[in-house]
Amino acid sequence: MHKTLNYWIGTGLGSGLLPKAPGTWGSLAVLAPAWGAMYWFGLAGLVVLLATCLAGGFAAAGQFEKQFGKDPSIFVMDEWAGQLIPLFVLFLIPELSASGTIFTWIAAFGLFRFFDILKPLGIDRLQGFSGAAGIMFDDILAGIYALITLFLSILLVLTSF
Repeated sequence: MHKTLNYWIGTGLGSGLLPKAPGTWGSLAVLAPAWGAMYWFGLAGLVVLLATCLAGGFAAAGQFEKQFGKDPSIFVMDEWAGQLIPLFVLFLIPELSASGTIFTWIAAFGLFRFFDILKPLGIDRLQGFSGAAGIMFDDILAGIYALITLFLSILLVLTSF
């Protein structure tokens, strides 16, 4: 599979090949295309980017697992997809500008990494699924938890003033 399209998709255009903490590098790497997609196309850009990451991730995950073992660390398309989910908060709260603030982006990144690494609230159970589902579902749920936490935190701050 080396250097095939599936390889580059699965490794998040190579971000999963960086040394030490490939999941964190993958989560960080997707922020640039996310910003570009939202800057040029708004909500539709973010939706298309997420759909592309989900489709690519599910398509490539099984092959990665066969070649590199269960949930291989170089496979970060699951992080790409999961990291995009909390960014939807920028479109859920009208008081936020179209691009949000740097603090919103940092919080989205930090919360996703928190839920992805610690895997609380049943996230860890999803890794028990076999194949692509076991690789992708835990990061999708981590992204959903990060979105909910960020959304509620921002609402709390906005209603406090």
